[in-house]
Amino acid sequence: MSGSAIPAISRPTGRRSAGQAIAVRLVHHALEVVDAGAGRGEPRAGYTPLVIVGPAGSGKSALVSRVFVQHSLTHHKVVQPSLSRPSGPRAGERFAAAPAMWDGRTLGREIAAAMSHDTLHRLRERFAAPRLVIIDGVEQVTAWDVQRILSQLLDLAVAGGTSFVVTMRSHPLAAPSVEPSLASRLAGGLVVPMPPTGVPRGPEAGGDRLVPSLRRVIGAAARLHGLAASDLIGPSRRRRVAHARGMAMYLARTLTAKSLQAIGAAFGGRDHTTVLHGIRVTEERRARDPALAAEIERLVETLVRP
Repeated sequence: MSGSAIPAISRPTGRRSAGQAIAVRLVHHALEVVDAGAGRGEPRAGYTPLVIVGPAGSGKSALVSRVFVQHSLTHHKVVQPSLSRPSGPRAGERFAAAPAMWDGRTLGREIAAAMSHDTLHRLRERFAAPRLVIIDGVEQVTAWDVQRILSQLLDLAVAGGTSFVVTMRSHPLAAPSVEPSLASRLAGGLVVPMPPTGVPRGPEAGGDRLVPSLRRVIGAAARLHGLAASDLIGPSRRRRVAHARGMAMYLARTLTAKSLQAIGAAFGGRDHTTVLHGIRVTEERRARDPALAAEIERLVETLVRP
């Protein structure tokens, strides 16, 4: 998504310290470098993997989710010399796959299943095809044999031009649950701290703004579309319901510190990929429709108002 703006990190309710401000600038700079490299299929040495470290509620998951959505909207053709006969219309051109994003728990299950069914080659292809891969909460990949495979997948994909962004709660070398080879691989990239946003995980945000509950977000989005909250949680795929559900997912991810899994659970037990799809569709609609963008902004102001 070369040339696109990196999404802003949510501001805390209070003032940032000088140290926090420096850390935020470093996170943004690192994401811009990774972003430019991913657009060209040339990860910058020393910046891959980019490991964003921060405590729960610091906003790192929301930030990488927005990067994923933005990159999904703008991923484009990558021109590279080809040694083999091209399959596309022009020699030397190929289209980069859309970016991939996993949470650590889901990725761990997929690697374990691939190991069990001898299908690791398929997973390698899924890692190597995109120009950007994001792993949120990599420490949730808990089994050490799975972590060793993940380390190998990282090396193979980076060698092929894939950029990686990873989030963790602590530095790779300080995380006792991370297998040494994976810890070493992660620490070999750029590790940047994500300072606390100052937004608590409870319903009260302090100051003059609130962090709304998921129930409140769902209800507000449903009312805006003339629906009941149960419609958004239920199985309906009607366009009006799908649009309202996607908007609610987008707002939940933007305004709360809830994980993709927690958001999916609140919407009737949907998985994280469904949540990401709803967020992506809402971002696309918001970018195309100024009236919808204004509507979303008004709803945000209503939800954070005491």
